[in-house]
Amino acid sequence: MELRILIADDEPEIVEGLALLIEGQNPGWHVTGKAHNGLEGFDLAIAQRPDIIITDIRMPQADGLDMIRDLNDYGIAAEFILISGYAEFQYAKRAMEYGVKYFLTKPIDEEELFADIVKISGELRRDAEIAECPDVVPYEEMLHLEEAMDAMDNERLHAVVCRIFRIFRSRREELGMENLRLLALNLVAYGTRKFPFARLRINNFLGTNVFTIRSVSKLNTVSQLESWVFNMLKGANEILLNDSLSAKHDVVREAQEYIRENFNRNISLNEIAEHFYINPYYFSQLFKKKTGITYQKYLTDLRMNRARKLLRETDMKVYEICAEVGYTDTNYFSRLFERSIGMKPSAYRADRELRSSHSP
Repeated sequence: MELRILIADDEPEIVEGLALLIEGQNPGWHVTGKAHNGLEGFDLAIAQRPDIIITDIRMPQADGLDMIRDLNDYGIAAEFILISGYAEFQYAKRAMEYGVKYFLTKPIDEEELFADIVKISGELRRDAEIAECPDVVPYEEMLHLEEAMDAMDNERLHAVVCRIFRIFRSRREELGMENLRLLALNLVAYGTRKFPFARLRINNFLGTNVFTIRSVSKLNTVSQLESWVFNMLKGANEILLNDSLSAKHDVVREAQEYIRENFNRNISLNEIAEHFYINPYYFSQLFKKKTGITYQKYLTDLRMNRARKLLRETDMKVYEICAEVGYTDTNYFSRLFERSIGMKPSAYRADRELRSSHSP
């Protein structure tokens, strides 16, 4: 399988060495990007959309964990392999909050690296097989399925699944059971794609390899497949409901207040979700639905507005303002400020001083 791989490490010899090892091991593995700090890695990942990102933890201008966090917030669907020195490995545990599943310690063992890449390749191939099943479900019904899952309405969900499987029954001979099994897998993957935490817990409940052909290979009738699809999607809804707060609480309003009170430190989506005992992905979707913007943009806007005020009204150094609004890397802060405001912090302050000197 063809793979696009990005490597981010502040030691150029490591980047070049890994690139040679990877491309020499398999002609289908292509190192499409090489970055030497977190900001470069972020920009390359946005531009290239790699399948795999191999990154060191310790890097200047946003470390590997910051880069992974920001790429997750941006919606980059890559698998990460995180590299750390032995003494730093304990800090890699924080990466698990960002969905990182693969870890390597320095010096890197070639066989471990190759094994991780092969495993990721297999996962990507499985997802591609599911996505390539025959397109026999009308687009409108897929929208109805998504709406039923978003609303966590099992009655609507059951009605949609029944309608879809009526189509399957009408084409039973044409499609055959193998393709019908693929379609069943595709429906479950599509219906739960917004709920990765629910999917993980369903996997734990029903056993491993739920989303493979093997998991449905013993289902030999359309009715069995229909029941399996409905029960899987219903289970995802029930898990999400159990993880979320009662509708009586205005969690978004409370979360906004919490963010306003804590934006000057390194708070994460997971921290906020844990504080309110709510599923992180569900909270993220709910926040955007009620406010029109993502949690990350809301947090960044608060920080940038505070930074502007400090630049206008105080003589604090840029690095002091950076720390005051919750960032640890001055270059990263300046980059975000420029993206948000349109000029670097120093230029913004100079512009303020120029305007002040010309005022009557």
